[in-house]
Amino acid sequence: MQDGVTVFVSTRKGAWFLESDAKRSRFELSGPHFFGRMVFHVVLDPRDGRTLLAASKTGHLGPTVYRSTDRGKTWSEAKLPPAFPKTGANGRAVDHVFWLTPGHASEPGTWWAGTSPQGLFASDDGGVTWSSVAGFNEHPMYSAWTGGEKDGTPDGPKLHSIQVDPRDARHLYVSLSSGGTFESTDKGATWTPLNQGIQADFLPSPDAEFG
Repeated sequence: MQDGVTVFVSTRKGAWFLESDAKRSRFELSGPHFFGRMVFHVVLDPRDGRTLLAASKTGHLGPTVYRSTDRGKTWSEAKLPPAFPKTGANGRAVDHVFWLTPGHASEPGTWWAGTSPQGLFASDDGGVTWSSVAGFNEHPMYSAWTGGEKDGTPDGPKLHSIQVDPRDARHLYVSLSSGGTFESTDKGATWTPLNQGIQADFLPSPDAEFG
């Protein structure tokens, strides 16, 4: 007999959880969590099976990350949510957190976040506080890699995927809505584009390495 599953559904008006029975033939609906708020991503930490992080945004409070250690019964807001530094980062401001990824199994407090505009952030305390990953966000090639606001999705360009190599906590991949995919082997200190050979016939340069 298979174990039950939980499906986390993020919407513009909150988040809902669907929990199945052991046979996955019936689902029980709970929610909404964060009623009336835009929720972009809800992720369960596989390292402990009970911690949840949720990326949310409200019109008056702005973008933030919420954390639960009891599978969504109670929530607390990040003390320092992802934000570009006031100096540097070319005056960018986080519009919303779009993606959340738990860190390596050997680093139980580590989380990664991708934002719009395209930025990478890290937490070492389970999502309570977040810091900008300068190796990506302040890289001299950032503008060339990511393009401008016009190159994003209708609600803004996004760093939409983060993968941690299960064999190596320092080995990361990120993908952008404009810019492609990048690799780091030193936990985000340096980055290399991985787009060579990918055809994009709708761009001015169909053989561009990035952008």
